[in-house]
Amino acid sequence: MSQTLVEIGAFPSSKPPNHVLINEYQAGEGIMPHTDGPAYESRTATISLGGSDVIFKLWPRQRYDEDTISNNNSRPSMELVLHGTGSLVVFTDDAYLKHCHEISEGVLEETTSPNGICGNDSDGGTLVKRGHRISLTFRCKK
Repeated sequence: MSQTLVEIGAFPSSKPPNHVLINEYQAGEGIMPHTDGPAYESRTATISLGGSDVIFKLWPRQRYDEDTISNNNSRPSMELVLHGTGSLVVFTDDAYLKHCHEISEGVLEETTSPNGICGNDSDGGTLVKRGHRISLTFRCKK
């Protein structure tokens, strides 16, 4: 899988993935906003397998404050629906260094953008019902 990620351009051949983290999430489980830290090159590829869809969010690091987000209805910089049956998300550089990424807790969630960053209904949001999910996160450890 690491070689395939290089072949499709997700990682440069000079710094191929040499670390993979396998996570299993039960229905409604998420992961708090975080960065992967300085131990890795500024590139991550996550493959979702054998599970339900989730909404992957990027928040600006310098503005992230849990109280601000929950109380002021702030919106993430970007939202993507990751399909549990086999999606790939790669984020690098600014998205990796200057943003936190998260998958919120909850069984039902809707995208926040009225214009639909990934919306697909007349009200502007994509509704995702969460279930069991497995993800593989590939990185290049320095």
